[in-house]
Amino acid sequence: MPNRLWPIAASLRVAVLALILATALGACSAAPSFDPTGPCEVNGKLVDGRAPGAYTDLEALVPVTYDGRAPNRLDSGRTCTPANLGTMLPRGVPTVRFAGGLWEVGERSGVTLALFTAPTLTSTILFEFYETGARTASKTDAIQASDVTAGGLAGRRLDVLNDESYQTIITWPAGSGSVRVVLVGSDVRETVARQVHEDRVTAALAAWAAPR
Repeated sequence: MPNRLWPIAASLRVAVLALILATALGACSAAPSFDPTGPCEVNGKLVDGRAPGAYTDLEALVPVTYDGRAPNRLDSGRTCTPANLGTMLPRGVPTVRFAGGLWEVGERSGVTLALFTAPTLTSTILFEFYETGARTASKTDAIQASDVTAGGLAGRRLDVLNDESYQTIITWPAGSGSVRVVLVGSDVRETVARQVHEDRVTAALAAWAAPR
């Protein structure tokens, strides 16, 4: 079930970590009818789902440690509904599979390392999904998009002040049809210095680069 770090919202419009943590991994808890090996459409209705072990092959690709420890939560799933696919759908991505780990670093702060995959998915398409959500959200400010290099590859970085949270999203390619993502949210009341947030971003990128 959702908790304060996993709110149920596909768009980027709810509190503190919704921008990067909810949408990072499908934004919905696993429905009882969710079958990771079955079709997206169940009884005439498109169904999203997420659960630990849903796609073990993808979960195995997520970094095993951040800050020297295992994630507080590791799961995977699939997004099929237009509402949750957002801008990815008109870009030719009718469904996407994902896996990710969440590391809690405070009461209202966290780091997510995620992998998304679909035959036609690109880093640019996924970044557009996040950037569009940020620019249409009601409590986002100081939105900055920039080019970065991650793992030796060209990627994109989005920095946002969302309500009372520093939030950073970085996307970059992980092979054909796959995209790696770093998502960091640092509550300003828990993170006195912005450098602490930047250190978390750096450590998250390093976790992706670490040998397994």
